[in-house]
Amino acid sequence: MKRLLKVLIIFLIVLGIPYGLAKVGVIPVARLTAKNPALAKFARTIGLMPRRQTVKADTKQEQPPSPASEQSPVKPAEPPRPATPALTPASVSAPSVDATSRQIGWVAKVYENMEPEEAVRIMERLDDREVVSLLRRMKQRQVAQILALMPPDRAARLSRTLMIQR
Repeated sequence: MKRLLKVLIIFLIVLGIPYGLAKVGVIPVARLTAKNPALAKFARTIGLMPRRQTVKADTKQEQPPSPASEQSPVKPAEPPRPATPALTPASVSAPSVDATSRQIGWVAKVYENMEPEEAVRIMERLDDREVVSLLRRMKQRQVAQILALMPPDRAARLSRTLMIQR
């Protein structure tokens, strides 16, 4: 019984000290889990990282695919997206361009703080011009994660636009 108690105490010390150091920020958990989603999920589960609250952008429930659509390899066409007016310096006064740029930057920061999966779900409903404006103001690592989760044809189109326009 004494041996079991000693082993238990040693076990708690070996796990407790690093946990406490990570909890107070001495061990940089966010940096250590940045490249490993499984480790990040585990760190959130044991309380080392804050849980990310997700906000549902679309409250409409999706219908499960019908058996007929599962057999067909043809993907249904995307619905047309509404045209958004182009914001050019000629069409907008100088203070408005600055305010619009700040607003786009603010929204880009919001997307940076989201899980990439959630950001992609929302960006699917934006047109390419809007997405490119947001991606240009985001960190490269987050942009890479978002592009990796998008359908390959759209990711290629956005990448091409990001390369050409500057």
